[in-house]
Amino acid sequence: MKKILLTAGMCASMLTASAQVKELEPFSVSELQNPAAVQEEDGDDGPQDCFPVTNITATSRLAPQGNNNYNEKNLYDYNDFTPWVEGVKGYGIGEKVTFTLEDVSAGFTGISITNGYSKNQTAWKNNSRVKKLKLSVDGREKFILNLKDQMGEQVFQFGDDVVLNVVDGDFQEVFTVTIEILDVYKGIKYDDTAISEVTFLGCY
Repeated sequence: MKKILLTAGMCASMLTASAQVKELEPFSVSELQNPAAVQEEDGDDGPQDCFPVTNITATSRLAPQGNNNYNEKNLYDYNDFTPWVEGVKGYGIGEKVTFTLEDVSAGFTGISITNGYSKNQTAWKNNSRVKKLKLSVDGREKFILNLKDQMGEQVFQFGDDVVLNVVDGDFQEVFTVTIEILDVYKGIKYDDTAISEVTFLGCY
């Protein structure tokens, strides 16, 4: 998976998001406010992260099946074929994943979600996908992400003046990001809900 780095235009001002939870729609790279500032890192050294993720925890996970595991750490392994799958009865409404980010020296201004079990079309259709996610930072609810029912990366940009890890003008070097399943697109065969990859955006 290619990591996306958003640069110019994202740090016009260092404002935190308001207390109101705002709903966001995804858009393609071509629709970004400054598409020239988007870079895809796929050089010899691999993806370059400005957000070191030191821990990932989930409220549940589906038990391994054969050689496949559905651990939450799959969400940040640069592999769209290895998803996290929630492990409770039903569609996983209310299940959460929390990422701990440390030694941060960049602004958190967006997020990318690869929805569903993206191994192939059959796995993607058979399993449930997320329709709505709630995004919180350090336990504070910030956005509702409305995902499309389609394979591939979906980019959510918070806004030119929204940097969620800035407090009083300074970067928070350690913070948590939590995503919570609010609604799903039902799978043809299984009620298990999957997400394949998460990327934090805003390096500059």
